[in-house]
Formats: sequence, structure tokens, C-alpha cells
Amino acid sequence: MMYYFIGVDVGTASVRAALVSQHGDVVSTATKEITIWNPQPNFYQQSSDEIWAAVVETIKHVCSTGKIEVTAVKGIGFDATCSLVVLDGDSQPLSVSPDEFATPVLEPFEPCI
Repeated sequence: MMYYFIGVDVGTASVRAALVSQHGDVVSTATKEITIWNPQPNFYQQSSDEIWAAVVETIKHVCSTGKIEVTAVKGIGFDATCSLVVLDGDSQPLSVSPDEFATPVLEPFEPCI
């Protein structure tokens, strides 16, 4: 039986996945863009739910287009730019992208930085 490995990379603008055989051959790849909201200058947000959905979609895609059974997958490597999802008191994800919400709080410390 042939074994496979999946590599997943979550970047700033997209999720990419690759299905690789035990011999190192790339069998299938998939990319899914991630929405970046920029409603005002220096304010960026992304949806943790959308990122997770993109991870699931790309993994399913490489398995289906690679025509393999998921039981043949022996390992998954995962790399992420936004690898931490912080939850609030209601278990809802907080912003996963840089913003400048804290700028006014930090302004008094500007001379020290």
C-alpha cells in the first residue's frame, strides 16, 4: 500500500495544501484564498472560522483529486503565519491579524520605546 503525507501552509492571504507520496512525489495541490478586511487605515482582520474552513477544504481537495483513501495518509505537517487563535470569555475568536487598537494606549510610552 502506498502511503501519503499532507503539508498545509496557512499564510496571510491563503491556505495551501499538498499531497505527497512516500517517494516524495507531489500528487495534488490546492489553494484557498483568505479574506482580509481593511475597513480603515492600519486595521486588518481575518476570520478564524474562514481560515479553518479553508484548511479543511484544501485537505479534502488534495485527497479527492489525488484519488486516495484518507487512511493512506500517515502524517500531516502544518505551518501557519497566524497559528494562534485567542478566545474571549465567550469562547469566540479574537482578531488574528495586526491592528492598531492599542495605539492610543501606547502613545504615552512612545519616548521610551
